[in-house]
Amino acid sequence: MKIVMLTGSPHHPGTSEQLADAFEKGAVEAGNEVYRFDAGRRTDEFSPIKLEDNHPGAEVAIEPNDIVTNEVMPKLLDADLVVLVSSLYYYGINAALKAVIDRFYNYNHELHGDKKSITLVSGYGQEDAFASLNLYFDQLLKYMRWEHVGSVLAADSWNDAKLAKHVDEAYRLGKSVK
Repeated sequence: MKIVMLTGSPHHPGTSEQLADAFEKGAVEAGNEVYRFDAGRRTDEFSPIKLEDNHPGAEVAIEPNDIVTNEVMPKLLDADLVVLVSSLYYYGINAALKAVIDRFYNYNHELHGDKKSITLVSGYGQEDAFASLNLYFDQLLKYMRWEHVGSVLAADSWNDAKLAKHVDEAYRLGKSVK
């Protein structure tokens, strides 16, 4: 299976990075091909979406010539599975990951359907703190018509023992993907 993993956190090593590392390890061991883009640590290599507004009734995206256009999107278009990885930032996703997702705009029709998806999320709050982030992912995945086949929610990830269990859960999820 061709897997594209998009992460958003700038923290190294961070809790969501540990989930991503474990998932990737399991997925590779299961024989999958994984392309990973750590957006939070590569923000100087891409631009947010730019729109030209002088088209009545429709916005036109201005496509930057950067790593998202030249590397990430071709991999994403070819992917069977998309893994979205974020830590909880003020009840939402990381800004860098959101900037990459916003760049789906130019590829909207090509990206719709025929993909599976997994979400890996970490944060220091209790599970109820993740409600808006989970709703965002639910709505995005429904809109993209991607089948949501798994997730790891690492609440209370400040607790090393709890985080270790979630990291193992991410590894097992990656290992199960075929």
